[in-house]
Amino acid sequence: MNVTFDWNEWFFILTTTMIICLFLPIKKYFSPIIVIIIWVFNIGYVSTIDYFLLATPFKLYIYGDNSTYELSGALFHLFMYPCASLLFLFGYDKFELYGKKTVCYILCWTGFSLLFEWMNVKNRALTYTGWKLYYSIPFYPVTAVLLILLFRFSKKKLREITMQRNPRY
Repeated sequence: MNVTFDWNEWFFILTTTMIICLFLPIKKYFSPIIVIIIWVFNIGYVSTIDYFLLATPFKLYIYGDNSTYELSGALFHLFMYPCASLLFLFGYDKFELYGKKTVCYILCWTGFSLLFEWMNVKNRALTYTGWKLYYSIPFYPVTAVLLILLFRFSKKKLREITMQRNPRY
């Protein structure tokens, strides 16, 4: 593992710290089970896609500024993506952005995600070696829909379990 500490590591650290600070005030909105489910899903989902696109024969991008895995990239996998997903779900559920509102909400988050990805490239936190920013356009809405489906399914099952244990509610 090749470790050099320069601006892109600071970018990873600063943006990850910011998203954690945004997540902490809303974490109690979700049950701990939901947080764990979304957290584990994100780590598995993002890691699978990233490693597929990072690995041979594709090698479409790298995290950081060298081709070896950097610890700062792990910050994104372990904290950035799960916290951002929970912020996305918080807005979706808290403000009841259902139906047509969901489409607009997903489009807004897709735009924000593309902007953030572009900022990652400009700050050398992400280096394209064959990937283009517009390739990411379909990934963000698909991921948002998957998150919403997983969240709604998990929330429904958790409610059913709670009702079975406490039939008075």
